[in-house]
Amino acid sequence: MSRFRAVFPEDRTDINLSPMLDVIFIMLIFFIVVASFIKEEGIPITLPPGTGTEAKVEAITVRIESAGVFSVNGRVMSSNSVGPYVQALHGENPDAPFTVMAVDDAPIRDTVVAVEAGHRIGFSPVAIVPLEP
Repeated sequence: MSRFRAVFPEDRTDINLSPMLDVIFIMLIFFIVVASFIKEEGIPITLPPGTGTEAKVEAITVRIESAGVFSVNGRVMSSNSVGPYVQALHGENPDAPFTVMAVDDAPIRDTVVAVEAGHRIGFSPVAIVPLEP
């Protein structure tokens, strides 16, 4: 008998991972069940008065009437004043949404003026809502 013998493919043994996967699966179930019973407590805090009420955000709305009359949040103005006034309103309240409301027969140039004002303050798709006459 020789000291070294050849290893044939039928002599090799395979490692069976099924029992190890069963153990890992049982441990996973155990940790999930145990974690559901753990009650975590937070640090108690006291908030200063008045922080629970949030300020109501007023939307920036540009209305375009059929005669080319603009009104921004109820203030009537010319087409040249719409852009700077919308930028001023956005500077006061940067979280305010922007909407353009136009009647069906409003001139396209007036709608473009209002949409450009929205683009200048950072609204990429500007919502255009039809306005009932």
